[in-house]
Amino acid sequence: MIGNMHRILVIGSPGAGKSTFAKKLSQICSIPLYHLDQEYWQEGWTAPSAEEWQQKLCSLTDQSEWIIDGNYGSSLSQRLEKADTVIHLYMPTYICLFQALKRILKWHRKQRPDMASGCYEKIDLNFLRQIIEYRKHQFKKDKLLLDNFNGIYIKITSRKEMETLLEKLQK
Repeated sequence: MIGNMHRILVIGSPGAGKSTFAKKLSQICSIPLYHLDQEYWQEGWTAPSAEEWQQKLCSLTDQSEWIIDGNYGSSLSQRLEKADTVIHLYMPTYICLFQALKRILKWHRKQRPDMASGCYEKIDLNFLRQIIEYRKHQFKKDKLLLDNFNGIYIKITSRKEMETLLEKLQK
């Protein structure tokens, strides 16, 4: 399977474990990893202009190999056009909420390694709402795009499935 995987998207609800999974995947496959949160945000949670963001996405997705983790639904179609593999962490909402709250407590007022400079972890009710509403709203939009995806699609619904896939790829 690894031989066919060169441009990999890791998507799913906030708190699903995308960044941690993508980091392990990158180490196993020796493919460069890009965290969309780190690529999108500028110092102090400043968003780039639409033009800057498009240029950044093009520079990432035009590379021959990459793993990109993150949602950013507005750019999913652009990333899917270049991807050969989608790994969708479709974890239960309660797990995503638990993981997100755990991360907030661990990193509160600190900068996570997968985040842009000057973007400190904070309690954000909108963020928690995104997790609660992911299956109802964002996933339905993403599914329309995923239904037309011609590459490898892997849907993971548990931590055990995540570990099994990583172990399989190590062989």
